[in-house]
Amino acid sequence: MVKITVDQDKCDGADCAECADVCPMEVLVLEGDKIVVKNKEDCSLCEVCMDVCPNEAVKVEEE
Repeated sequence: MVKITVDQDKCDGADCAECADVCPMEVLVLEGDKIVVKNKEDCSLCEVCMDVCPNEAVKVEEE
């Protein structure tokens, strides 16, 4: 099982779009100016979202 957390206090509007855009499994979705986790069971643990997040707001880990 995968645990994906998004620290909304660190997520900064337009910067969030990049984190969602790079997710190859479309697990992270931009809704308004916030990142929402959808279908976390589809996450491949590639962690590319963590790599591109400029505010270190996204955390992916195996439970």
